[in-house]
Order: sequence, then structure tokens, then C-alpha cells
Amino acid sequence: MKRKERQTDEVFQEALTKSYTSRAKLFYTFIKGKNIEKLSSQIKQLKTHNFIWKPSEYGISKNAFYIIKKQSIEPSHVFCHPDVLLQQPALKEYYRNLAALSKKGLNQILSGELLRFNKFNKKDNLQRNRIIAEILNKIISVVIENVSKEFSLSLAQEIVLAEIGAEIQGTWVNRVGQGAAKAVENIVQDYASEKKFILKTEKKKIVYKNKKRKQTHIILKNNWRIIFSPEPDIAIKDPKNKLRVAIEIKGSMDKAGAQTRLGEAKKSFAKAKAENAHCLTIYLVSCLTKAVVEQLKTEREIDKHFNLIDILYNDKKKQEFLKELFHYQIRIE
Repeated sequence: MKRKERQTDEVFQEALTKSYTSRAKLFYTFIKGKNIEKLSSQIKQLKTHNFIWKPSEYGISKNAFYIIKKQSIEPSHVFCHPDVLLQQPALKEYYRNLAALSKKGLNQILSGELLRFNKFNKKDNLQRNRIIAEILNKIISVVIENVSKEFSLSLAQEIVLAEIGAEIQGTWVNRVGQGAAKAVENIVQDYASEKKFILKTEKKKIVYKNKKRKQTHIILKNNWRIIFSPEPDIAIKDPKNKLRVAIEIKGSMDKAGAQTRLGEAKKSFAKAKAENAHCLTIYLVSCLTKAVVEQLKTEREIDKHFNLIDILYNDKKKQEFLKELFHYQIRIE
């Protein structure tokens, strides 16, 4: 292997290690925040002797309820009773995870169910809780019937952990993608604030791909403007509103899509160059594969590139990036 190729692989491996270290930290932090032990303890301590179980009204199938009773499992450890949600709203998380249903999924189903109640009062928690319990219990019932003899309380608790793991993975994927842009935005904004370069901050509403979005504008004391927007991720304009710097941020570590993401960045930079041929384009990328590194050497649309992982985790590299923006381009320091 050639020296340059070996260095490229080392850069990627180091970035990958840092990326997954960050992922591990997220998992530990997320699990700690969920406090699974506390939820399980609250479930076990539920005083349900006064509860009246109406399986058909609460979305519980007769067969599933029979399987639970036959195994001498307390129904509230598996099925969601509306009164439980009324007494301890936080336990909705336990039953939602037991049903392996995401927050988004539950909200989508719930909004559809609520449409059936034209006179439904949003403040009527009892009715709302009954609908939520019915949604969750229907799913849990089907699962119990499907595994039947194999179902146990320990299996149910494993499902809770598995669903939480899936949620964390979803959060991670989101952070790696959209979250990377937000992380860089924070770095730039914090630096400008620390150096007291900011004159004022504005929030503007825009329409991007037929969706309404909010766009943050930072106006600096020399009247330059830093804009955090979908495309490019960061745009820097001079006092005459001329685009001077365009930055695209790609945080994914997926090797297979590295060149596709590069192609997306090129399209954005082509638009920036069309607006101002002298606009500096900067590509912040986590996945620097051999093919990407070689391609970057010949790309006309991309003037500079930085290793995103270095900017996020290496203070020296972060300062180099910030100096490029504020010293060489904006010339405010």
C-alpha cells in the first residue's frame, strides 16, 4: 500500500473510532436518562387491586389476556390500563416501548384515532388515556398471541430495552446527518459570541423544498452576515450581500454513500459559484475514503475541505477552521 493511501486509511479509521466513541457516549447518556430501573420499579409497585380490567374496551384481546393470567403475570406489568396513565403519565414510555412503538409512530396513530372524535376535548385526559391504552394494548396483544407459550415477563422487558436501543440508534443517525450541521453551527456561533463579533441575530422564515423552515442570520460588527440554511449549510455574505463563502457539511460515516454525498455537495457549490464565481467553497466531511480524497484533488467546485471529525473533537483543527473563516475570509480579527 502506498504511503498516501495508508495515511488516508488511517485518517478514516481514526475518524471512525471517534465517531463510534461518540455513539457509545450517547447510548450510555440516553439509557441513564431513561432510568429503566425506575420505570420497572414503578410498574412493580403499582397498586392495581382496585383496577377493573375491561379487555375488549382497552384493546386487549381475550386470548392475550388469558395467556397472561395463565402465567400468573400481573396484567398491569404487560397491558396498559388508562388509570395507570392518569396516575403516573411517565409510565406511558414503558408500555410504548413494550409495544415496540416509536414516539413518532404512536403520535401518528393517535392523531388518526382522535380524528374520529369530532367533539374530543384535548383537555380530557381520561378519554385521551383510554385511546392511548387501546392503541398500545392492541399491538401488545398481537405480539403475545404470536409468541404464545414463549411469552414471558422477562421477554417483554428485553423488548423494552431493544426498542430503546432502536430509538437511540435513530437519534444517532439523525445527529450524524442533520446533527453534524447543527454542531458546526454551534461552534461558529459560540466563537463569534466569545470574540464579541456579533452585532445582532435574526430569525427568518423561508420555504425550502415546499416546507417552511427557520433560518438564522448572524450579523457581525463589520456588517458581514453568516447564514445557517439548508443549502448551503452555511453561507457567508459581505456587506453588499454578495455570497463570499459556502460551506457544505456531511457527517455520515457510511463508506458506500461517500461519493453520493460528495456529488450532493458539488451541486450546492455549483449554485454558489454561479452566484459568485469567486465564492470560496468549503467541504466539511467525516467519511474521507481513498476515492473521495482522490476526487477532491481535481474538483473545481470545491476549494477547501476539512475533516469534520477533527473540527468536532480536535481543538487545534477547530481553531484552524475558525481562523479560515473569521481571519482570512471575513477579516474581522
